[in-house]
Amino acid sequence: MDIKEMAGLSLGSTSATSASGLDFRDHSSAGMDNLSESKKRKKQKKKKKSKCVAISILDQLHRNGAASALPSQKLAEAIFPWKAANIPNRGRSAVATRLIKAGEVIVAEQAVAFVTLSSYRTALCHACCQDLVEGSPRYECSLCSYAVYCLECQRDALSWHKKWCHVVASIKNIAKQASCDEDLLHLVLALALSKSPSLKKRGVLGEGFVGTSSDGIIYPCFSDVMGLQTHHDKAKADWKAAVRKGCESLREAITQLELEDEDEETICQTLTVEDLEMLAALVNTNAHGMGAQGPRNTDSALGIFPFVSMLNHSCRPNCCFASDHKIMYVRATRDVPKGSELCVSYINSYEPRATRKQELAVNKHFVCCCERCMEPLHLSVDRFLEGCICQVKGCGGVLIRTASKKESSSEADVALSPWECDLCSSVLDPGLPSPAKSKAFGDKPWELVSQAEGRLVAAMAVYIERRFKEARVLLEQFLADFTGKLHPLHVLLFDALTPLMNCCRALGDAEEGSRICRTIINCLEKVSSGPTLELANFYYCLGEMHAERADTYGLSRVLAKRHMRLAHEAFEHVESIQNVCLGKSTMASRLSKQKPE
Repeated sequence: MDIKEMAGLSLGSTSATSASGLDFRDHSSAGMDNLSESKKRKKQKKKKKSKCVAISILDQLHRNGAASALPSQKLAEAIFPWKAANIPNRGRSAVATRLIKAGEVIVAEQAVAFVTLSSYRTALCHACCQDLVEGSPRYECSLCSYAVYCLECQRDALSWHKKWCHVVASIKNIAKQASCDEDLLHLVLALALSKSPSLKKRGVLGEGFVGTSSDGIIYPCFSDVMGLQTHHDKAKADWKAAVRKGCESLREAITQLELEDEDEETICQTLTVEDLEMLAALVNTNAHGMGAQGPRNTDSALGIFPFVSMLNHSCRPNCCFASDHKIMYVRATRDVPKGSELCVSYINSYEPRATRKQELAVNKHFVCCCERCMEPLHLSVDRFLEGCICQVKGCGGVLIRTASKKESSSEADVALSPWECDLCSSVLDPGLPSPAKSKAFGDKPWELVSQAEGRLVAAMAVYIERRFKEARVLLEQFLADFTGKLHPLHVLLFDALTPLMNCCRALGDAEEGSRICRTIINCLEKVSSGPTLELANFYYCLGEMHAERADTYGLSRVLAKRHMRLAHEAFEHVESIQNVCLGKSTMASRLSKQKPE
């Protein structure tokens, strides 16, 4: 997962003293009276060699990166219904060892390391990743103004955090000065510290160089992380320069610590800038979002899951992943035959083929050759996501850029690419004079798309400012002007629907909001390859709006009963999708309330 820059964050801080007696306000001066004694112990420890750092992080990455399996691979294959295999043009892959039914668990894995995203710093416990309900008891470190823990985790977590608090406190400033992502540096630090044997003693990670398992969940070890790819050599030069500057400052902050634990002290003193850089590249390639299935419907944390990362990408996936606290679950979204590759989607699949390929090439450093991307464009649903309706009388086909049919094209090639109809084969070329009977072709598709992009950007700027009444007018006019010209599944039309639905809901128009929501669901079901949590979220919105209409004052009993039934049907869809994607449903109470008489 790509770590995006997050600008303009303002993180509040509160003063708190933990129940365990650790007062972080006095942390900066703690132990100063015994500094000379501490230095003596430090010198003595340097004479000893720690077994846990016999191999440096950089060496271990190079050694394990060439391996065909992760160190705990046999353990994973004994638990889960797949095995690792090398597939031509796909590399290391997960292949089903038997028929897998929809909803079955493919991977259940605890994060080796995770961090809460800065924008959700106070919304999740930084130790167990559970939601912190507003107003619930919590413990915040007043020194770093970063760490937040729930009641159950605070004692052990604060004791551990105390060792690294000064480094954590410096990361925000380091990131700003280096123009590097703050969340990336937090996860690099968490991942570097996950090598510490004290984490294993506390049962946080697998033991030694092989992971452990319990109750169908695998607990990987640091060595498993070292078997993942980094793609450091393919990263952009400006990204690498910013990361190096950030890692230099981060290493300086780490090496200034004086720790009691011998292994932790050795790790801190032997970490190199190159080690941290490689970990940053590893995070950038392999981190997975966490918490998106919760009430916020967006990623609120990032974690490293070696065996989840074993599953390759497909724009037509047969699996999906969802986190539950620190555990990531991958489940099959449809029946998968024995011998088939198991895949998840790394990106938003409701994008044109060229957009998806570019995003994967830039952020994940590979050219997508999945089934959906390899099928002829004139036979694929992808043509609808970027196509214009052919205006030749009696045709009704779809005009698409000929450059979109090629494996790779520059932006200039795409801009000047001719448009061809998939039915009547009419060709419109922006580089040539218009045909003599140009009126028969209607609007020039390249001009039409450019106008639509500009109009949508303008409408979204108003929507982002929460001027819902004005935004609704602009979005409705946008859809009225371009529906019938762009294909109904076109990504620009689709991208206007969700903000318009939200405007209608904000303005109390559940009737129009539910109509738009059904359009969104119809588009998703035509493009998606199976049930998704995104689809469940829209069915939930639809159910809520029908329930609102059923409760409308003055509505006839017949109409109220009809909307109650429609709400119940929508929530049943949510339950069905959640049972597959999450292995459980949260809809019991809503279904009982909207149960038809």
